[in-house]
Amino acid sequence: MIDIGKILKRTWHILWNYRVLWIFGFLLAIFTGGNGAGNNFRYLFSSNRGNNGSNGYNPNFQPGPFLRALTDWFNQHISPLFEHPNQYVTTLIWIGVAFLLFILIVGLLTSILRTVSETAVIRMVDEYEQTGTKVGFKQGWKLGWNRRAFRMWVIDLVINLPVILFITLLISLGVLIFFSVTNGNPALAISGTIAAIGCVFVFIFAFVVLMVFLNLLRQFFVRAAALDDAGIGESFRRGWGMFINNWKSAALMWLVILGIGLGYGIVGMILFFLLIPAYIILLLPAALAAAIPGAIALGITSIFASGPVAWIVAILVAVPFFLMVTLAPLTLVSGWCQIYTSGVWTLTFREIKALEAVKPEEIPAETA
Repeated sequence: MIDIGKILKRTWHILWNYRVLWIFGFLLAIFTGGNGAGNNFRYLFSSNRGNNGSNGYNPNFQPGPFLRALTDWFNQHISPLFEHPNQYVTTLIWIGVAFLLFILIVGLLTSILRTVSETAVIRMVDEYEQTGTKVGFKQGWKLGWNRRAFRMWVIDLVINLPVILFITLLISLGVLIFFSVTNGNPALAISGTIAAIGCVFVFIFAFVVLMVFLNLLRQFFVRAAALDDAGIGESFRRGWGMFINNWKSAALMWLVILGIGLGYGIVGMILFFLLIPAYIILLLPAALAAAIPGAIALGITSIFASGPVAWIVAILVAVPFFLMVTLAPLTLVSGWCQIYTSGVWTLTFREIKALEAVKPEEIPAETA
């Protein structure tokens, strides 16, 4: 049986004494995870800011130049797509394809950076525990950027296949409900709808249980790939064997990690409000950090498009950088939690592996 208390204390020591890990934890946190605004927007871009009406409405309101240009562009290029969709089928298809490609590219880059960062954290913790050596960011990145990270990425892809199956089942149930309501008799439609809704709840419950179990197994699969340099199939076999032979220790550690996660969720909500002064202080640096990529996007987009389009693209590019800097304190705390959780599982993997390496005959017999 593993010593859970020892693992938790040792991981805490590593977290606070190995500061380079914080950078990778920050990356993990980034890549894992009203009306008042409308009024402020109108106030910002309006050329007449007087308030001569009731409830904040000004009958003499005149939009500013940017808002007029944006409205004209929207009416000219976007409104016809919704008013006469049959005339713009090809355009809508290309928009959908472009949006899908954008989502796929962003998702692929995000998953790669997350996997590389996680691989680096796992191997850095393991090396520090084994030799006491601390490496810098460059060496840590090299520990993450290799074929082991690719194997971890494939393992995650295989584990997430149930998500695709679950979505397919939900779509099938939705189609079944639609045809039972539209084409069937009323009695059959009602019974079919009730049965389908019941199946949805059963599928959701089974899906949650399955994903929790797969997430537990994943901790062993990915560490077999990252630490033992095992192939994809071998990682599944080794991870499954370690879990089966030590399922009590694994389940108990999972419960401990679950409790830590729940505690962090409560603390995180409190910290979000306590860190508001820090967000305010970081507004100016965030604006400066977002201005550079936003200006680059504006310059590039201006070559192909003009008017509001270029500004919209620039804003969309700048906003993630602005939020990343503004919310950096909260992201750092989330990164600590990511490092600690990963470190706990890495030390758990190491201790289970060490226990399995001890043969029964090597264990000293108890003296009477």
